[in-house]
Amino acid sequence: MNLRIWLLVIILALSAAGTWWLLRHVTPPVIQKSPPVSHAPDYYFTDATVTMLNEEGKPKAIMTALRILHHPDNDSVEVFTPRVEYFVAGEQPWHLQADHALMPAGGKLVELNGHVVIRHAGNRDGQPLVIHTDQMNLYLNTYIATSAAPVEITQGTSRMSGVGMHANLKENRLQLETEARGYYVQKK
Repeated sequence: MNLRIWLLVIILALSAAGTWWLLRHVTPPVIQKSPPVSHAPDYYFTDATVTMLNEEGKPKAIMTALRILHHPDNDSVEVFTPRVEYFVAGEQPWHLQADHALMPAGGKLVELNGHVVIRHAGNRDGQPLVIHTDQMNLYLNTYIATSAAPVEITQGTSRMSGVGMHANLKENRLQLETEARGYYVQKK
């Protein structure tokens, strides 16, 4: 029985030595890491005009921009100096402009930043409505515009201001969230 134990110890020692030798002389294949994903654009447009169509094939929005970049790492679209004409059925179009816009993947949201101005022609020969803010989110499919930033609204000589806004552009309804103040002049 003593011989069996010695034989087992010798076999285990040889196996360990063989394993050690293999580990020292055989190198495993190097696994290639994929290169880090860059936020560099894969394509761009300059002096571009983009038309978004509704279900009937009519323009829903027309955007012009000095430059549009597509980023493949997150499928976002970056727009510099966007000017947008946003159509609502049966109404005058809304006109939006900003210094910069970002459209995350999916194309249903537009994040407008820097000197955001929204204009809407007055109904029934009224004064145009003008909204100024530094940040606004526009949800293209629902005609909703929101902002958490300070907002100033003018219509003729009437003025309103507040912090935060929720607007339904389809229903011409606007709500200031907090710190709302206004100066309203009635027509004679």
